[in-house]
Amino acid sequence: MEEVTVAILAGGTSKRFGSEKALADFKGKPLVVHMVNIARRLSSQIMIVVSDEMQEENLSKAVKSVRVVIDPPSDVRCALTGALTAFEYTETSHTLLLPVDTPLVNTDVLRVLIEMGPKHGAVVPAWPSGYIEPLHSVYLSEHAYNRGLKVMEKGKHRMSDMLDALQNVLYVSTEALKQFDPNLDSFVNFNTLRELKSMEKQHSKKHRR
Repeated sequence: MEEVTVAILAGGTSKRFGSEKALADFKGKPLVVHMVNIARRLSSQIMIVVSDEMQEENLSKAVKSVRVVIDPPSDVRCALTGALTAFEYTETSHTLLLPVDTPLVNTDVLRVLIEMGPKHGAVVPAWPSGYIEPLHSVYLSEHAYNRGLKVMEKGKHRMSDMLDALQNVLYVSTEALKQFDPNLDSFVNFNTLRELKSMEKQHSKKHRR
């Protein structure tokens, strides 16, 4: 597959977190730095998507060599907005979306999803419960952008709304992905600083054993 752009979505409001989540420290480095290091193992094409100029300024200081793009002004701040911004600015046929708060994501899992990208409108991990992981997914950039804009115009703002509008979406069972990531740590994220610090302690204990 030709090169994919890795887009890290960092434009959330962080209301529950209480501070700029992307800059929160995890094992000595800001979350956004962890995510950029992961992205660099997958592609030379990397971007960070933020919601406003203040976020752009703050994150650009943390990761000086990475392209940062800003969502268009809107009253709606959601993952779909960030995704559409990524699809708009990408220079590759496919885009891998990643949230800014999953520093334990397994690159082997991501490579498998990327390799499945051709001939699909999107490749999306799905849990046995039916829950999906649209922010750990690979998208056909132009197709997703065009369909996503139409979804937004209809007043729908969920990533699942866009996926419903895409053609040839491939859902990959998380059970199958366990062969690369047995505990599925790839999908662990943090809504509060307390959750982040708890996982940091757990992860440090595992590596000391």
